[in-house]
Amino acid sequence: MAKREVVESSILSIIPETPRVNTYRLGIPSGAFSFMAGQFVMASIPDFLREDGRPVRRAYSIASSPLDLKSGHLDLTITRVGEGGYFSNRIHESKIGDPVLIEGPYGKAFHMAYPPESFPERYLFVGSGSGIAPLRSMIRTLLKESCPVPIELFYGYRHGTDCIYEEEIKEWQAKGVRVHLSISGSLSPDQVFTGSYGRVTSILPERIPSYSGQDVFICGPPSMVEQTVGFFQGMHFPEGSVHKEQW
Repeated sequence: MAKREVVESSILSIIPETPRVNTYRLGIPSGAFSFMAGQFVMASIPDFLREDGRPVRRAYSIASSPLDLKSGHLDLTITRVGEGGYFSNRIHESKIGDPVLIEGPYGKAFHMAYPPESFPERYLFVGSGSGIAPLRSMIRTLLKESCPVPIELFYGYRHGTDCIYEEEIKEWQAKGVRVHLSISGSLSPDQVFTGSYGRVTSILPERIPSYSGQDVFICGPPSMVEQTVGFFQGMHFPEGSVHKEQW
């Protein structure tokens, strides 16, 4: 992975998403950075170094649209891992105004060019947990560009409190995005949930009966991505119509 230029940014705001997930909105100087929806960056924090003096760097998908750069910001959605989450623990202790360095963009294999050479019949997104981050970048781009074809999202998470971008997803629905939510764990006693129960992979067969010109983007943990890709292969989706990223 060839190194890219390092861009200096600072935290403009910290947006709580779930008890363990925050979105860090970074201020980006005009013209200093560009990317395509779905790509990722290597993030580091000045003076947060390894024992050998090298910076601690971690890869994170860009959660904002390339069009958001016009407003001078870029979003990284980061889960606090806890034990073993060296960088995630450190950035979750950060404050507004703290510096963050980003290097990139990376990721030629998983990105969405807009406008495409030709539009699919439908954009289809399948995500699990924080795998929704690059899908958010894509969906935001499509909505900002008034995409002329339908958009459909399948999103699975564990417990009722684990839905990342919960309020924004409601806004997508109001704008015509067809959303299917599923949880594999439990709800809080006071929660109302109208989605499905089970892993997101379990709800695909009844809702996607066949290939009909969809372009598919999948992101999540390896087992989920493997199962989802296997489903679409079994449905005879053309290889070029299925795009995947796993973390």
